[in-house]
Amino acid sequence: MAVLVPLCTRLLGPGPGILAVFLLYWFGFCLPVGWWFQPDGQWRSRLSLQTRGRRWVPWSVGGLALVLGAAALVQWPRPVPPAALLWALPLACLNGFCEEFFWRGAYLAQRTDSNRLAWWGVGLFTLWHVPLLWAEGGSYHGPYVMVGGPLLLGMLWMRIALSTRRIGWSVLSHVTTNALVFVDLISKNYLG
Repeated sequence: MAVLVPLCTRLLGPGPGILAVFLLYWFGFCLPVGWWFQPDGQWRSRLSLQTRGRRWVPWSVGGLALVLGAAALVQWPRPVPPAALLWALPLACLNGFCEEFFWRGAYLAQRTDSNRLAWWGVGLFTLWHVPLLWAEGGSYHGPYVMVGGPLLLGMLWMRIALSTRRIGWSVLSHVTTNALVFVDLISKNYLG
């Protein structure tokens, strides 16, 4: 990714380049590798919103959505370009599902209680976001947001997945987070 992100954004332009990188990432990495780790027929049950008695899970997902929603009200351009919404919502759904399917779902499929493996996954999920800082023609609010955000959210989403043994809540939270963030990123970087 460290080579692919700057190369694609330089050759194809910022918007098409970043889209090409994500398409390769989703369909060339997250889905096939995540699928490879899934035992037959079990991936659907992992999408459940069952909490296994962890009442804090829906509250944390809802609380995060409220905090990010409030931040979006401050950050989003006025008026919000309709094209930003049209691009952000499907991309948020695809990215949230694909990333959770691999980064949390593949771990859960291993049926291990190894916290070391789980937190390695959080670290690698965080590192995947670093090359996005090298995208040509785009601004991602700097390294604290672009690396710190995935680190903190990756820890939350892994905690949710470990507690529920499902990825349904982390997918929902990831999609919501991406939808709120992508509108701003697309508006400011790719529609002007």
